[in-house]
Amino acid sequence: MSNNNGFLDAMQQLGKLSQVNENVALDALEEAAEFFVQVLRPSIPKTVKNRKHLQDALKVKMEDDIVKVYFEDDQFYWRFVEHGTVNQRAQNFVRGTYSQNQKKIEEIMLSKIIKKMEA
Repeated sequence: MSNNNGFLDAMQQLGKLSQVNENVALDALEEAAEFFVQVLRPSIPKTVKNRKHLQDALKVKMEDDIVKVYFEDDQFYWRFVEHGTVNQRAQNFVRGTYSQNQKKIEEIMLSKIIKKMEA
């Protein structure tokens, strides 16, 4: 009797997924983070003061088993621009860019993992 209910296929796929090691996952995350930075940079508002722009401070960093997208140095004020203050409305450039590109980011990560699984 053949098993046509999909469980056998799912078990085989899960077996392949367990072969994906942490390095492959980190590579996929790093590639997705680089893409996110690339699409986020143009949507970051520029400062009107004579300071370093947030666009120039945006970086991707790998620490152990974590991939971080962050603003370097003392660029803490991105939170005020993103979430707003009493005197300034929120601009939601990070959240908006992520939600617009979420599918593409997921595709990048999945395609990298699937390519490694098939190899």
